[in-house]
Amino acid sequence: MNTATDYLPDRSRPAWFGIALSTLFVATIVVALAGSLRPPRPVNPFENRTVEPLPPIPASMSALREYPARFEHFFDDRFGMRNALVHFDHWTRAMVFGVSPVPKVLLGQSGWLYFTGEDAKAFDRWYRGSEPVSDAAIAATRDELVRRAAFLDGRGIPFVVVIVPEKYTVYPEFLPDWALARTARAPLDRLADELAAQPQLHFVDLRGPLSRSKASERLYYKTDSHWNYLGASVGYAQIMREVARLLAASTIAPVVRPPYIAGVDYYSGDLTQMLGLPRQFREEDIAPLGKILATPQARCAKQEPSVAANIETFVYRCPDPPRYSALVYRDSMGIPLMPMLAENFARTTFVTSAQLDPQQVDALKPDIVIEEMVERASTSPAIYPMPR
Repeated sequence: MNTATDYLPDRSRPAWFGIALSTLFVATIVVALAGSLRPPRPVNPFENRTVEPLPPIPASMSALREYPARFEHFFDDRFGMRNALVHFDHWTRAMVFGVSPVPKVLLGQSGWLYFTGEDAKAFDRWYRGSEPVSDAAIAATRDELVRRAAFLDGRGIPFVVVIVPEKYTVYPEFLPDWALARTARAPLDRLADELAAQPQLHFVDLRGPLSRSKASERLYYKTDSHWNYLGASVGYAQIMREVARLLAASTIAPVVRPPYIAGVDYYSGDLTQMLGLPRQFREEDIAPLGKILATPQARCAKQEPSVAANIETFVYRCPDPPRYSALVYRDSMGIPLMPMLAENFARTTFVTSAQLDPQQVDALKPDIVIEEMVERASTSPAIYPMPR
């Protein structure tokens, strides 16, 4: 049985200690309350949302029940020093303990960051295999792409399908030691086999070319979820080799590499923004895409205003190119491909969509249709089927 003598005695503290502790507590409350009364400031950029507004005075019992939670969200966004404290928390977790403070970013080795997906499960789904991609999803994707190919073939238009592999597929060596694949064959292995077996599909598999080319130069950003301009250049060469074969084109526009200035050209990618730590994670931008996009006058293809109202569309025309035109469905991985591909066609229409639009095809009458998609979204054709 414990007695009072079993406990350590209280240590004596100076008289000022209690006053200082009470003052610190009161000051914290005052700062927090003062912060909630000032005009609202944006939350940290990496949170990618707006500040919670002050909820209106409840006018019903249901609104009254919801009011405390809504007011708490309002206060949480405004208490004093909130952004600084959140930033310090993210810095401490990432820089001191080596743990990602956000589920969508995986901290790898040697400064490499990996995107785990919009739902934070794409890495487990497409690399580790702990989240399954069913055979039915693979088959549905194959069938939808075959249906698109049949529609285009009926109009004499070849269809090229391109899947851009994720960074962890090309650079698995910088993943954390615990991040091991649990399956012998990744979902992309299965899907690629299905697509390659369809003669009506012209499937461009970029995994081999990228894996071979990475020995000479870095092809993906360390701090971003995308490939860099050099990686896109490797993909462009493979895509245009297939396009030239299908259209009997004699030339492929050369790639112009943007100048890189050591010690000047740096980049902090989208993953650093998600972490809220762009100053802590940055890399040398060895082929600055921004310099390409900032000098459109140096290229043949010039962008025209788009008339599309509901979907992001970019149209380029080249006054002295081959006679062909192209329609390209793409995602964000296609951004660095755009200035390269547009040099090869009289008109190139880039559409940010995973859904092929038959009316758009019939209106534009392209000589070729190219569909580019990133690995984690490569089953999206089945999710967004072509309208019947």
